[in-house]
Amino acid sequence: MVAKDGFLPKRLTQRGHRLAFSNGIIFITGGASILVIVSGASITALAAIYALAVFVGFAITGLGMARKTMREKVSGSRKDLLRLALHSLSGGIALITVVILSAVKFFEGTWIVVIGTPIVAALMLNFNRQYMREREALLLTASHQRATSITRHDVSVLVDNLDLATIGAIRYARSLNPRHLNAVHFVIDDRWAETISAGWAENAAVSDVPLILIDCPDRRLPNAAVDYAIRSTENNGVELTLLLPRRSYSRFLGRILHDQTAETIAAPISQLERVVATIVPFDVERILDGGPRRNALVAPNEPAREVKKVAVAKTQNAETAPVGHYNENILPISNATWRRRAHVRGQVTAIRTAPSGGAPKVEVEIWDSTGGITLQFLGRREIAGLEVGSTLCAEGMVGETEGSLTILNPSYEIVI
Repeated sequence: MVAKDGFLPKRLTQRGHRLAFSNGIIFITGGASILVIVSGASITALAAIYALAVFVGFAITGLGMARKTMREKVSGSRKDLLRLALHSLSGGIALITVVILSAVKFFEGTWIVVIGTPIVAALMLNFNRQYMREREALLLTASHQRATSITRHDVSVLVDNLDLATIGAIRYARSLNPRHLNAVHFVIDDRWAETISAGWAENAAVSDVPLILIDCPDRRLPNAAVDYAIRSTENNGVELTLLLPRRSYSRFLGRILHDQTAETIAAPISQLERVVATIVPFDVERILDGGPRRNALVAPNEPAREVKKVAVAKTQNAETAPVGHYNENILPISNATWRRRAHVRGQVTAIRTAPSGGAPKVEVEIWDSTGGITLQFLGRREIAGLEVGSTLCAEGMVGETEGSLTILNPSYEIVI
C-alpha cells in the first residue's frame, strides 16, 4: 500500500503467479536477513529494534491524525474536541516512549532505528516527489487532447549488415505503409560500406528500398542517428520512425560477445519530437538451437505465403454446465465452420472497443481448450457485466473478418 501511494518503488506492487506481492516479500526478506546478521541474531537487540519501530509508527499515526483533525477545522463540539484530544494523547505517549527507548536502548540496537528512520523517511519523500513530477509531466492538458496533424510518415531502417535480421526489419517497415521507406547505413568503414551497397543492389528482397550511405567521421553512431533524424523532420508535418534491427543471442555470452548498439542509439532518439525509435528483435539463438529460419529473403513483388496457425490458449474449462438453452449443442471452437451457426463457450481473453470517433463496435475474443474465435457486436460501446476472464456462451452465424472466424452480433450469456 505504501508503494502504491508512491512512497516506495512501484515494483513492490507487482504480484506473482500466486497473487502474492513477490517483490515485496523478497524485499522484506532481504531486509530482515540483513538485520539479523547485523544484530548477531540477538533477541535483546531485535526486540528493542522492533519495539522502537512499532512506537515510531504509533507516534506518527497519532500525531498525524491529530493534524488531520486540526486541518478539518474542529467545530468546537465535544465530539470533535474529544477526538482531537484522543489522537494527541496517543501520539504524545508514543512519542515519549520513542524518546525513552532511543536513550535507554541506544547501544543495544535501537541506534539502527534512530539513525535509519530519518534516512528512510527522506528516501520515501524523495520517491514520492519523483513520482509526482513524472505524473505531472504526463498529464493530458487541453493543448494535447487533439493530436497534431501529420502529413507524412517516413520510415528508415538503420542497416549495419545485410542479413535475415535486416530483411525482417524491412518487411516490418513495409507493413507500416510509410510515404517514404529508406535504408540508412552510417559509414565507418569504407570497404564494409561498399560490400553492403553491392549486396543491396543484387538482392531482390530490397529492390524497392533505396540505400542511403551517410558519412560518420567521428564514429559516434548515436550522434549520427540524431542528426539524421533532425534533418528528416525539419518539416513540422513529418513524423519519422527509425527501425533498429537487433540480433538476440544467449543472455550471458551474447552480452560479452556482442555490443548493444540498438539500445545506445534508441536512447537519444527517444528525446526528439516526432521521431520514434523502434527496436526490431531477431532471435539468432533460436536458429542456433535448430529452430526454423525465417523465410525473409523474398522479393517484395512475390510475397511468401504464410500459413497461419491458431495458437491454442491454455484456459481452464469450467466444469459447471452452461445455463439456459446453452446446455445443448455446445460446439468446440475449433469445429466452428464458416457460414454455419454455432454454439460456442469459452473464456474471454480480450475485449476491444472502437475509438470514440468511430462507429460503435465491441470485439470480444474467447478461447476454449481447442481454439479461439471473435465475437463482434456492432452498434455497442460496452457489454454490461462482461470482463476479461469471464466465461461466455454465444450463438450465431460464423463469418470471417481478415482471415479470422467471427460471429457477428451473436446472442450471448455470461456464465461466470
